[in-house]
Amino acid sequence: MHAHRTTARFSAAAILLSSRWTGRFAMLGTAWLLGGGVAQAQTYPTQTIRLIVPYAPGGTTDIIARQLAHRMSEKLGQQVIVENKSGANTAIGADLVARSKPDGYTLLLTNDATFVLNPVVLPGLTYNVSRDFIPVATIGYVPLVMAVPASLPVNSMKALTAYAKDRPHALSYGSFGNGSQPHLMGELFNKLAGTDLTHVPYKGSAPAVSDVIGGQILFTFPALPTIQGFLDAGKLKVLAVSGEKRTQALPDVPTFTEAGFGEMNISAVYGVLGPAKLPKPVVAKLNATILEILNDRDFVETKFAAQGMVPMRLTPEQFARYIEDQTRKTTRIAALAGLKN
Repeated sequence: MHAHRTTARFSAAAILLSSRWTGRFAMLGTAWLLGGGVAQAQTYPTQTIRLIVPYAPGGTTDIIARQLAHRMSEKLGQQVIVENKSGANTAIGADLVARSKPDGYTLLLTNDATFVLNPVVLPGLTYNVSRDFIPVATIGYVPLVMAVPASLPVNSMKALTAYAKDRPHALSYGSFGNGSQPHLMGELFNKLAGTDLTHVPYKGSAPAVSDVIGGQILFTFPALPTIQGFLDAGKLKVLAVSGEKRTQALPDVPTFTEAGFGEMNISAVYGVLGPAKLPKPVVAKLNATILEILNDRDFVETKFAAQGMVPMRLTPEQFARYIEDQTRKTTRIAALAGLKN
């Protein structure tokens, strides 16, 4: 979904939030108006803001967070620092923010594995998205690709299906952990293609990609920029890419929809959330600040583009509706893939 199309699709006039989200935004706005919150919002922030990233340093989420934090610091006049709190499929960092004081000084920057996929596929989560968080701003999305060894004698998903069916019980694919987007995509491939590849969870994309190159697993689903060097070196090739249209970096590679696997059209969407009772004026100020950064063409083209990030500009209310819509969609496809908890 391209940024401008996404914004149009979730235009304010077209959005009717569920009673829980609608009530949340209305309640926060009324409470702060009665309590003099507008004046307080005008002075916010007055101290350092912690941006919690529920992933280890060095990955796409961490890099994006640090780029954004630097620009937020400049625009807000207070330091915005990134703290990595990884573990438990992002639940450790998410739970920390959910339990933090709702004053705007502890925020969560993560992707939809945290606020869409985990609640659908992982049992026993310590947080509930609609109860414990308020959406602040979307940042963008990163298309995922199906990467296979360059030496593999197939050049399409149709040919890959035939290749896998000819080798029952003998092949495997890699993900970045149980319940991750690549796990869901791999199981969807099994269901849609009628194959029986074994799932191998890895602790991140790097070891999974390494084993694809080495031939230990058949494929995985990394973000394109993370494997560009291997593509250039002739060690990997890409059979399909997520998104509504083909990527300019690989114009000859079809989307999953074009390849006949539309249910696998899954991208990693990134956003900022705060604790549930974060005041509406603070939410609005943070959203406006992030939107201003996303509208900086030089920043987007020099920083985000290097991570394969496509800007996604939504209001907090639109972000809330997006989470609801994607949760319904993910519940359906996770059930198809046999991953719903």
